[in-house]
Amino acid sequence: MVDTCLSLLLRGHVGEIVAVSRRGLLPAVHKKTSPIVVQEDDIPLNQSLPEFVRWFRDLVRSTEARGGGWRDVVDGLRPHNQAIWRAWPDASRRQFFRHLKAWWDVHRHRMAPEAGERLSKAIASGQLRVIAGRVLDVTRDDAGFAARLRSRSNQLVEEIRVAHIYECAGVIADPGKSTNPLIRSLLAAGVARADRLRIGLDVAADGALISRDGARNDRIYAVGPLTRGTFLEIEAVPDIRIQCQHLASLLVKQPASMRRA
Repeated sequence: MVDTCLSLLLRGHVGEIVAVSRRGLLPAVHKKTSPIVVQEDDIPLNQSLPEFVRWFRDLVRSTEARGGGWRDVVDGLRPHNQAIWRAWPDASRRQFFRHLKAWWDVHRHRMAPEAGERLSKAIASGQLRVIAGRVLDVTRDDAGFAARLRSRSNQLVEEIRVAHIYECAGVIADPGKSTNPLIRSLLAAGVARADRLRIGLDVAADGALISRDGARNDRIYAVGPLTRGTFLEIEAVPDIRIQCQHLASLLVKQPASMRRA
C-alpha cells in the first residue's frame, strides 16, 4: 500500500486516496538502531505464545531502560526468527497469525523516513485516509466503482465512489488459490502440498518439497516466500540469500547421477 500510494503521489495525483485494511495499521518508520545481542539459549523457544510475548515485552522494557528502543529488540531477534517460528506448535502459529502477525509486520518491516514523512503529510492534508475495516462489496458502472466499507470501530457502513481500485495485499499465500501454472501443476500431480497453515508449500528444513502423501522429494526444492510455512521470515533478500547458499551447498554434495537427472 505504501509503495502504491507513493507512486500515485509522485505521479502528481491530487485526489483522495482511501486505504482500507482490517486493522488500519501503517508500517513504523525506520530509524538508526543498535540491535541487541540475543543468545538463543535465552529465548523461551518451548514456551506458549503468551509466555513468549511476555518475555518479548519485558525485553523491550529493559532495553528502553538502558536507553535503547523496541527497534533494537526487533532487529536483534532477526537471526533467531526462523528458529522461534519452527519451535512453535501449529496452535501457536495459528494464534500468531490471528492476533499478532499484523502488529509484528508493521514493526518488523518498516518504511524509510522519507516515505513516512510523505505519508504523514498526505494524511494531515486529508489526501490519504486510512480506514480500519473491510470491503463488503464493489460494483462498477460507467463512472467508476462504488465500494461499501464497514468500519472496524463502530461497524457503520460507508459507500465511497472511486475511479480506480488497487489490491495491495501482496502475493496470494494459499497455494491452492495460486494462478501460477507451475504451482497448480505440482499440487495437481501430488508432487507438492500446502503446509498445514496453507501459507506456502510444505517443505523440509532444507527446502525439499513434501508430496501429497508426506514423502520427501530430493529432486525439487523451493526457496523464498513459498517456504514461509516452515520458516515464516523468508521474504527479505538477506534471508533468501542464506537459504540459497545452504541449498547450493547441499546440491553440490549430491551424487553426480542425481544432479544429472
